[in-house]
Amino acid sequence: MGHSFYSCDWGTSNFRLRLVHLPSLEITGELRTADGIDRLDGDDPGRFASYLAGRIDELPGPEDQASEIPLWISGMASSSIGWRELDYARLPFPLDGSGAVVAALEPLTKSRPCPVRLVSGLRSEDDILRGEETEALGLLKLLGRTEEETLLILPGTHSKHLQARGGELASMRTFMTGELYAILTRHSILRHTVEEPGALAGLEDAFVEGIRSGVRDGLSGGLFAARTRQVLGGKEPRENGAYLSGLLLSAELEPAGNCGSDIFVAAAGVVGDMYRLAAAELGIERLQTVDERNLELSVPAGHALLEKNFQGETS
Repeated sequence: MGHSFYSCDWGTSNFRLRLVHLPSLEITGELRTADGIDRLDGDDPGRFASYLAGRIDELPGPEDQASEIPLWISGMASSSIGWRELDYARLPFPLDGSGAVVAALEPLTKSRPCPVRLVSGLRSEDDILRGEETEALGLLKLLGRTEEETLLILPGTHSKHLQARGGELASMRTFMTGELYAILTRHSILRHTVEEPGALAGLEDAFVEGIRSGVRDGLSGGLFAARTRQVLGGKEPRENGAYLSGLLLSAELEPAGNCGSDIFVAAAGVVGDMYRLAAAELGIERLQTVDERNLELSVPAGHALLEKNFQGETS
């Protein structure tokens, strides 16, 4: 039989809501907006519930609009700028989700009495994240990696490297790869030189040159070459963008070569291509990227795991 639940990934800049059927994980409705937590106007705490109720009304749902479909929310909604700030869960973090900090909030509205279940982030002694814990739970479950030692890489503005072993997330480390690329290409002298490549085809040599420069010269030592490649070498901005991507990825991936476990990167498209090529150049043999279906289902799968294990037990 199964039942449905709402899966919400609410970040600083973006919002994604899906209606998910259990146990199949079939997505029966989906909505995305740019209304991240930081973009909701006003100070009224009720604005979060009102916004969610409005978005749920836009999704196909049961004929009975009073249906108490549970709503799971991960991301910045549990931060100091969100709906309600929750303490971080701590490492080691069991991969069955039993270590998650979950708060049961009041139902959204009288007409939409969805039980709201807000998931906190995760912390180590010196690192933090919010939202990626749900993605990691879902991905490792979908990949059948809940017992095998695995380094899971979640690329993004702040790329997260999560080490799983013995049925737990044991350690984590953040690399500011995406943010560094954005800052350097928008606010440094390199903005006159670099254009972000939409694909890697035809730019492989420039990308590999960036990888090798990172290994040889280090990140700081290789950065200005993105400028001199144009001024002295006549390289095109897209080539320099590929070079800079390679340089930054070399700094992120080089430590992963010593992790001693299989590595899974949650990336497709050009980002996935870059991680695979960088790993090959760095001699990291046990790295593979996650297929698009599992990427799409990662957060709903994480929420499904929490729904299964925490149903009726939130606090």
